[in-house]
Amino acid sequence: MDVIWISHRGLHQRHVENSLHAFEAAAEAGFHTLETDLRTTRDGLIVLHHDPTLIRTAGSDAIIEEMDSDRCLGHRLNDGQSLLTFDDFARTFTDQRWVLDIKPESAERTLVALRNWADQQQKGDWLCRQARFLLWHPEHTRLLRKLFPAAITMAPQNECRRAGLSLLMGLRPLAAVRNGRTYSLPPVFHGLPLFRRSLVDAYHHLGGRVLAFLPEGQEQQRQALRSGVDEVLSNTPPLV
Repeated sequence: MDVIWISHRGLHQRHVENSLHAFEAAAEAGFHTLETDLRTTRDGLIVLHHDPTLIRTAGSDAIIEEMDSDRCLGHRLNDGQSLLTFDDFARTFTDQRWVLDIKPESAERTLVALRNWADQQQKGDWLCRQARFLLWHPEHTRLLRKLFPAAITMAPQNECRRAGLSLLMGLRPLAAVRNGRTYSLPPVFHGLPLFRRSLVDAYHHLGGRVLAFLPEGQEQQRQALRSGVDEVLSNTPPLV
């Protein structure tokens, strides 16, 4: 089966991350899936942004969750673009699948806004097929299940760490790997290379899928592919 290449916040060597141009570049480079971060303004507009503030991307200490939508969209990113709204993202990038990282500071607001968007567009079932979700707290996962019963979630950080450490120590029963669930695996852990066939096979033996988490450079990408991972999350273009 072909490996799924996921663009981490778009290609942002030339463009600001999570921006329209960054995702356009990722789509042109051939990524199958786009990963992005969702936050919601005070009045319910979903925007794509990783950090709570705009300091890194727009030189402003304004907090997204504390702004109304007009003020938020009035900011310009460091390359002159506006912040990308979820509605514009959803209309533009239908040829790619998505991974939606629901940031915890406004997770409840974001999930309710997503449900409203899906109802208005009549795309609830479509969204569950189009996207996978990453959430950071159990209560937010429960709300997602309530609003989108068919939604697919990625394994959160604590599950990924437990699974990885348990499998490294040969304690498979403690890994608690769930069938069909995707687990992130970084290139290295305390100097120990993790993109190894034996480790990835251990996940697969338990029914899990493995995502290579941000390999740095083409050599680490090649190591990830040789190890048999199912997906690669990358800041740089996929290997041909």
